[in-house]
Amino acid sequence: MPGTAADSGKMAGMKKRIFFFLAVFLFFSLELELFAFGRKQADVVTARINTDWTFMITAFDTSAMSPAWQTAGDTIARNFVATLQNVNSRLRVEDESIFYRDIAWKRARTAAVSALANKRNERDQLIFSGDPSWRYRRSLRAVDEQIHKLTEDLARIETVLPIVEQSPTVILHQRNTSGIFPPPPAPGGENRFCTDNNVDAFLVGRLSEFHGRIFLDMKLYTQHTASFSHEDHVLFSPEDFDMVLDEITERMVMLVSGVNPSKLTVHATPPEAMVLIDGAFVGRGEVEHRRLPGEAEISVQANNFLPVSFPLALEAGEFAEIFINLTPLGLNAFQVDTSNRPGSSVFRGGLFVGETPLTMEFTGHEIAYITVETADGETGSVIYRDNNLIGGSTHFIRDGVNSGRADFITAPPVPEEEKRVSRVRNAFYTAYGAAWIALPVSLLTAGIAANYIAANNFVIANNLYSNDRDTRSRISSSASTANNLTNVSYGLIGAALGVTFFQVYRYIRASGREATPLTRVIKAEEEEIELEEEFENEELEEEPEELEEKPEEEAEE
Repeated sequence: MPGTAADSGKMAGMKKRIFFFLAVFLFFSLELELFAFGRKQADVVTARINTDWTFMITAFDTSAMSPAWQTAGDTIARNFVATLQNVNSRLRVEDESIFYRDIAWKRARTAAVSALANKRNERDQLIFSGDPSWRYRRSLRAVDEQIHKLTEDLARIETVLPIVEQSPTVILHQRNTSGIFPPPPAPGGENRFCTDNNVDAFLVGRLSEFHGRIFLDMKLYTQHTASFSHEDHVLFSPEDFDMVLDEITERMVMLVSGVNPSKLTVHATPPEAMVLIDGAFVGRGEVEHRRLPGEAEISVQANNFLPVSFPLALEAGEFAEIFINLTPLGLNAFQVDTSNRPGSSVFRGGLFVGETPLTMEFTGHEIAYITVETADGETGSVIYRDNNLIGGSTHFIRDGVNSGRADFITAPPVPEEEKRVSRVRNAFYTAYGAAWIALPVSLLTAGIAANYIAANNFVIANNLYSNDRDTRSRISSSASTANNLTNVSYGLIGAALGVTFFQVYRYIRASGREATPLTRVIKAEEEEIELEEEFENEELEEEPEELEEKPEEEAEE
């Protein structure tokens, strides 16, 4: 009996532990199921349908145009493609959302009803399968579970409507991006055209001549309205084609994006200031610009003014007016002059800016290269940087904080003969230095090789090497290498000395060919001196004849 009581106590404790573990298992299983169900519900609520909006441009009808304008339709279509590829999304209207929501709801409900009907037919057919009772009951139980699940799915579909994406991604049809524009459908086949090409909308256009002008008719067919929901007509002159092309392209962008454009007016001071929006130049001073809503980068800049750049977020249909007054940069001025040669030409970089004396203005951080050239060819140059003159030949006298006077020191340009002599002299110095480096290196190498050859000769003369054939071959090969190294060293010495003597001869000949004159006389002045000397010689020749004629005249009198 005591043993039986102990066994009963153990069994009771084991049963408690089993029930505890079973309860924990059921709790965790229920938690996981609830968590998964919550995720499924969240997926159902947050999942959005119809996230893309596909658009196609058909070929424009230009059959009524002259041959010169047959390609105008293709030009318009390709311009539309190039611009619409930058449109990322579209703002969907309520009617369009309801259309796609109802289509998705009907399709989902039809699929759920069909699946439930098929499963119920499958249940009815089980009784005719001829399976044993245990297998029949198992199959019937599995089918009933599936029918119950399909019934719940149908009830959820009927009560929870799908959510349509309100800002779908705009996608141009692949044929348009490949440069292909298919012909438009025949009247009455528009909806079939959308279905066959899997597009939500397509554009058709026609060009015709109207009393010397061009008439453009465009229509947009949308699947959710099952009609041409938008029409646009433009009448313009042929010479205004480029301007009209920009205008209709902007209209098409607004139409496809489904948003009202934003208008931006910029008032910039000074009036010559350049206005850039997203890096593109749009005008100077006061500018009006229409664009799609979103963030834009505004930049205003002008010479001698601090540039301004800032982002601006524009809402749909918003009118923004901005006033920008640029801050002028500090100007530094100095007078460029050549004290003894007024009227010299002044160049800023390679651009002629005037003659001396000349006042030049620069901003604080500007860098400029200024050159002065006199009438007789002398030049002087200076580099301006950070309100200072650096790296040039000039006397600079500062009159104040932002002004001064720069007196350029000019010099005749280096003649070509002097440049040639300088190049030859530099070549001689290079060869001379290389010879002094090559000479000791070659002598040292030749000495080491000679010692190695002498050692090999001593071994051979005293028959100290082994009779091994490999040893004799190795000694012979080493001696041959040393001989070759000696020959190369002496050849290098000879080449270095030869190049040096050649450069000495070349330098002596080049420097003695033509000597640079001590004084430089302008050719025009030389011609004037020659003319004066000829005139004086002619006068000296005429004076004796006059002296001889005078005594004869006096004697006759």
